[in-house]
Amino acid sequence: MLGLGLSGRAAARKLLECGSRVTVNDREDREELRAEAEELSSRGARCVLGSHPLELLEGQELVVVSPGFPASHPMLEEAERRGIPIWSEIELARRFIRLPVVAVTGTNGKTTTVRMVQEVLREGGRRPVVAGNIGRPVVQAVEEQEAGDVLVLEVSSFQLACSPGFHPQVAVVLNVRDDHFDWHPDFADYLRCKGLIVRNQEPGDCVVCNLDDPGSMEAAREAVSRRIIFSTRPDPEAAVYVSGGRVVSRLSLRPEQALDLVEVMDAQELPLPGRHNLENALAATAVGLVLGVDPGSIRRALAGFRGLPHRIQPVGETGGVLWYDDSKATNPDAALRAVSSFERPLVPILGGRNKGLDFRELGEALAELGKRGGLRGVVLMGEAAEELETVLRRCCPDCTLRKVGCMEEAVAAAWETALPGDVVLLTPACASFDLYGSYAERGDHFQELVRGLAGWRGDAGPAAFREGQAPAGADNREGR
Repeated sequence: MLGLGLSGRAAARKLLECGSRVTVNDREDREELRAEAEELSSRGARCVLGSHPLELLEGQELVVVSPGFPASHPMLEEAERRGIPIWSEIELARRFIRLPVVAVTGTNGKTTTVRMVQEVLREGGRRPVVAGNIGRPVVQAVEEQEAGDVLVLEVSSFQLACSPGFHPQVAVVLNVRDDHFDWHPDFADYLRCKGLIVRNQEPGDCVVCNLDDPGSMEAAREAVSRRIIFSTRPDPEAAVYVSGGRVVSRLSLRPEQALDLVEVMDAQELPLPGRHNLENALAATAVGLVLGVDPGSIRRALAGFRGLPHRIQPVGETGGVLWYDDSKATNPDAALRAVSSFERPLVPILGGRNKGLDFRELGEALAELGKRGGLRGVVLMGEAAEELETVLRRCCPDCTLRKVGCMEEAVAAAWETALPGDVVLLTPACASFDLYGSYAERGDHFQELVRGLAGWRGDAGPAAFREGQAPAGADNREGR
């Protein structure tokens, strides 16, 4: 078992329960990992911490790998050379799955969509069990599958790459954009791995894909299953789409059966801002309809969905400035989607550790926003600050840039830059690992600092955060 993280520990325990001889290996040797290793050792595992000796592969019949290991890792290259099968934790868990599976993948929006699907199914009387890359190992979820009737999984490209037998009855490909070039050698490989979600599907299965995203459509192109297409615009190919501001469906559960147009909900009823969240809701709607949930239940579930932490999450208001935490935006496409979600002038906070991605498209979008008067200034921090500065100086030379060294300085610089009626948006476009252990830790620190500002109000309520609505008494032409 390579990696002693959450999924690694769960997989090791499952293998021990099955009577396997298990060796656990992690390059870290921290106190908390030693405690986990001791617990696994008490169950019979051999645990090796602090390095990855290739000789550990001697005599092994299977390698189960955590998502953080790229295919180019020496341990995996050596395992492949020796002909040892390499599985993800999901591939291990599939041997024990007895429920139909809905699997959601995509560059952005996976977790939100999985939670939307969960609420849609619950409202429709189903009993979803949720697991996967969302933070709960699948081998744990299968222990509780008797309490459910459908397994809803979030799956990453890393997991799909090492899951040769994985077979979801409903696959969802939200989007495929540049990301994880620290793991994949190029976009072609990333796209190929996303497309593996359909490789074991059969004609009676279905894949839900996004007409508005070329990568999504390409990933589903070779599927033998039925394609169910969604779009934010009316299109003859789309079965679930937006028309006249309404989410509608012409989805027939049997291809030979004609179905009149069915209205699901008014798109304005969705409480989350941004086109990307509308796309997530359309995907969840398609999954719900495929699994027999009635449109009324879908509407109630989505209209009541309040979003997840660190995803364009309202933090509070101070001095007429609204603060949002979008720390989960760990790639430029996610940040671009976030800055496109607001009508107010913005002060984005960008930066962190780049994953080998190009910031040019984000820079061009910010330049266009500046031309329309929608960009007050940009705060840059972290390892990628200089790279971002270079891009932004080229794309929007008139933009006000503030380069800082830490989150404390970033919040102070944003507070000095913003005017009443503006939005300060933490949307890094980068991973957090230069300064933080996770995007959640980064977002929590941001929220803590915002709450410490003078005049902070965290009880403004959802209405104060609606797109384009300034708080009472605010004048975005006045300084403080």
